[in-house]
Amino acid sequence: MIHRIMIIAILAGILFAAVPQWFPPRDFVEYYSAAKVFASGGDPYDGAQLLPVQRDITGDPALKIAVSLWTPPYTLAIYAPFALMPFHTAHFVWLIVQTILLATSVELIGRRYGGPHIAMWLAQLIAFGFSPFFWNLHFGQNTGFIVLGLAGFLWFRPTRPMLAGAFAALTAIKPHLLAVFGVLLIWDAWTRDGRRALLGGIALLALGSLFALSVQPHIFEWFVDALRRPAVPETTPLADWHVPLLSYEFRRAVDPNRFWLQFVPLGIAVIAVIAWQWKRRIDWPMALPCAVVLSCLVAPYGGWIFDLTVLILPVLFVLTCRRNASETAGPLFTFLGVALISWFGFRIEGLAEPLWFTPAVAVVLGYGWYKLGGGESGRWRVDRKEGEKQPSENSP
Repeated sequence: MIHRIMIIAILAGILFAAVPQWFPPRDFVEYYSAAKVFASGGDPYDGAQLLPVQRDITGDPALKIAVSLWTPPYTLAIYAPFALMPFHTAHFVWLIVQTILLATSVELIGRRYGGPHIAMWLAQLIAFGFSPFFWNLHFGQNTGFIVLGLAGFLWFRPTRPMLAGAFAALTAIKPHLLAVFGVLLIWDAWTRDGRRALLGGIALLALGSLFALSVQPHIFEWFVDALRRPAVPETTPLADWHVPLLSYEFRRAVDPNRFWLQFVPLGIAVIAVIAWQWKRRIDWPMALPCAVVLSCLVAPYGGWIFDLTVLILPVLFVLTCRRNASETAGPLFTFLGVALISWFGFRIEGLAEPLWFTPAVAVVLGYGWYKLGGGESGRWRVDRKEGEKQPSENSP
């Protein structure tokens, strides 16, 4: 596992150095400048304070609109170490880190679903050929941390629930993106291991929050102010984003002036999921891929093509989970369908374009899962790792 990840990281580093024009800093400017302003005692959510730093590090004195930070204050603990490096060095290291995080996540997901029987090089090839991850690197985004959060939770949940919860806390970097998963995580607290997982997640978020507060006691106030701030010359508020989401199209159809309408599909999905899970024990290996797809479908904002890197978990679930060996149509169709969708994903020309991406992936994965039995006993099976607890030990 380690040698495979290191080989991938080295190859990625060579690629980043050979064709740097494919991987401009873009959104990494947001994280780096926010960390710089934060370290100096300023407000990392204020576009007016970010703009001078971004003009300096990009070498563009004519820059008029800052790339603003929108992730919660506890995420500053992730960005702060990169601000200790020169900008271009930090960007290169950031890309390597994102690559390692994805490669590690693929190993955990593949081994959890396919066990030792899966060809992990093939799983890595599928993941790195998935267009959202290319866009994650192209824009210098942070979705690798979120994917690792999902993979770590999936891997450790059966045996070390508190550590699993700590990994799950990484998905709170963008809490809007995987909101359905977050609701299930809280709902699972009626079980003993579910409470431990939730405690582990809360503990990690608390540590990140304490770090941010220790540097700047007003950091959470500034974050809330930024969410409420109207349009200013340096910053575009969330309500003015044109996002490639069904929730945004719903808002446009009903009343474009009411931002809260983008949360209606999420609210409906949460109610439906809670009704479905009422008095049921969550079977996480089967529930997590569905929660990821549903979360992306009803996300209230964000949902850009680079955010959709998280869909690699349900893709690998359908392609690697052990199944009836005689069934080939389901995985073959799924592989070809995902490959075709990913190809068109590489060809997008604007961030607001791929409204179709998540629904298309959902249809293909739904077909693949249906062809292979939809999780029914005897068709889909997730091998138990050594020492994994039986369901009876996960009682309330």
